[in-house]
Amino acid sequence: MRYPGEPRGNILSITLKYSPSVTGDGIHCLKTLIETHPRAGQLSHLYLSRHKKRLHEVLPAGETFRLAFAGSHSRGAIFRDGNQYITRALTRKMDEILADVDGYYYGRLDIKFRDIRQLMAGKDFSILELNGASSEAAHIWDRNTPLREIFSTLLKQYRILFEIGARQKQRGHQPPSLRSLIRAWQTERQLTRSYPSTD
Repeated sequence: MRYPGEPRGNILSITLKYSPSVTGDGIHCLKTLIETHPRAGQLSHLYLSRHKKRLHEVLPAGETFRLAFAGSHSRGAIFRDGNQYITRALTRKMDEILADVDGYYYGRLDIKFRDIRQLMAGKDFSILELNGASSEAAHIWDRNTPLREIFSTLLKQYRILFEIGARQKQRGHQPPSLRSLIRAWQTERQLTRSYPSTD
């Protein structure tokens, strides 16, 4: 996040996301691996239908089988708090990149990297997606995050967003009318219905 008119910002959250997968043992078929997996078994209704053509395959021992591409909770992704990896070097690199995105003050970047040390140094990563102000600090979805921290993180996020909005208003920006917000919401709902299902 960065306040309007300020050249530097802060990284408020890093979340590490792990895709749901099972590992072959050379004995059991994919169906059994899914059903007996502690996490995948809870979402077997998603994975069994998605991989129905491969359910009877026996995966070689040690082979990892990715169950879903989309990294969301609803698809079984696991989120871990990565705030310990926030560094000054990474923050400055984000400042440098986002300086070219006019009007972008708060959001979430989905990035891909190979080595956490390189990421901490602000090197060797790719931005996959740029999300806006409705993005939340996803580290709150780590199952080990205390409830108190979840609420304090969300309240801090909302406070910052209101402060950014107030500064933008002082700079002459006008908030959208209620009518235009409703129209935008309706358009978004219509578009969402036409999106293909993610796996």
